[in-house]
This record gives sequence, C-alpha cells and structure tokens, in this order.
Amino acid sequence: MEIILTNPKQIVTPAKILTIKPEKITTITSIEVTNMLDDPINKKVYASTKEVGTIVLWQGSDYDAIGQWTDQDVINRILELYN
Repeated sequence: MEIILTNPKQIVTPAKILTIKPEKITTITSIEVTNMLDDPINKKVYASTKEVGTIVLWQGSDYDAIGQWTDQDVINRILELYN
C-alpha cells in the first residue's frame, strides 16, 4: 500500500560509525507499507515501510481505543504522523 504525502517530509538516516557512512537526509513524497503487524500481547500495531522502517502506529491505551483497525485507519495514522 502506497501513501502519498501532501507535504514532502525530510527523513534523516543516522551516520554509521563502524562503516564510516555520514548522516543522510532524504526527502520523501510517499510511504510504501510492506507489512502490518498487530501484537495484542504488547498492545501495539506496527507498519513496516520501505522509506522509514518500522513505525509503531498505536500502543497502550491508543491500541485499546482503535479496536478493529482497517487499512484506511493505517493510512490516516501514517498521514497524521508524517504529513
């Protein structure tokens, strides 16, 4: 699932000391979700993305409040976090 951002977002990839790679700043205009995981034991919902890695969408009381989430809820949450 690809989510188009209305406002481009700058993402900072931290420097890697052991491989001597400098910090990298990338501007993204979309986020592609490759996998979603609902972890009821730890009360968390995760989305794996190509651009920003793993995102915790809901946890704790927010996990309880969202209940049965849908793909549209995931889109709305990512837009809330990254737009």
